Amino acid sequence: REKSAAQAIVGFATAADADRRIAGVAAAARAVKTLADGGAGFIQMRIADGGAPAAATRDDIERLRGTAAVEIAQGAGPAPDLPGAWRIVRATGKKGDGLVSRLFNRPISQRISWLLLHFPGLRPVHITAFNALLALVMAAVTLTPGQTALIAGGILFQAASLLDGVDGEMARATFRTSAAGATMDSVVDIATNLLFVSALTFHLAMRDGPEIGWIGAWAVFVSILGGVIIGRRARSGGGPIGFDLLKRSDRRIGGPVDLIYWVVQTLTGRDVFAFLYMVLIIVGLERVALCIYAGVGAVWIVYVVASLLPWPKERFRGAA
Repeated sequence: REKSAAQAIVGFATAADADRRIAGVAAAARAVKTLADGGAGFIQMRIADGGAPAAATRDDIERLRGTAAVEIAQGAGPAPDLPGAWRIVRATGKKGDGLVSRLFNRPISQRISWLLLHFPGLRPVHITAFNALLALVMAAVTLTPGQTALIAGGILFQAASLLDGVDGEMARATFRTSAAGATMDSVVDIATNLLFVSALTFHLAMRDGPEIGWIGAWAVFVSILGGVIIGRRARSGGGPIGFDLLKRSDRRIGGPVDLIYWVVQTLTGRDVFAFLYMVLIIVGLERVALCIYAGVGAVWIVYVVASLLPWPKERFRGAA
């Protein structure tokens, strides 16, 4: 490519320094992306010892350079000021994180992500696939007769909620986010919720009788209905399927109604009810857990409809 008017130079003492992985991305590629994002159209990367970057480093550079042209040359140049791996991972949290995510899940999942990013071949999609497998194991365990199996299923459900953050954190740290990845992650999340509630319903119905089974059936129904509404709205808007669609809703009515929206959004977050389910099942209140889910589900489906279905613009302040 021809050099543009905006040029930049970055230097590394050795090729090994350029290859050094920082939160899953080669240091040279992070430097190139920073300069390209800053407006550089031509970037000369100088390596003082004359070595050549590894193939993985060159792949990262090609993936992250954007429209900038990159030239690798021998010589000295200014060293890049790059953040440490932990600082990068700490910045992968989401503004819409729920209460349990902020206080409990995210601090743990980010440490797991930091560890996994040391493995060059590991990708976010591998973690999503692992979470799908974990959901199947969770359902099988929950269906097993006995209180111990119920407790193990509840713990696995909370583990799935915690690990749900890892693939997104890895994707954001390595600049691999995509609509397809977000959709796949959300589909696994929705399927995990349905599998657990369905398995718990079946377990309790077989143990305690059909009455609790009907309560659980209602919980499953509202979960499916809400998922269908979210999916259809996401497809019509051209975005990825996911619960973040509810958090992105900018509909505001004002007064106590907005407060109700916030409370419902917080209490119906997956992070909250997964943690609550685990605690209630451990203390022997699994029937209460299912009844709470069914009751909150009735409120949640109203919230989904009010947030996502089209309404006359003049009825809401700030509606787009």
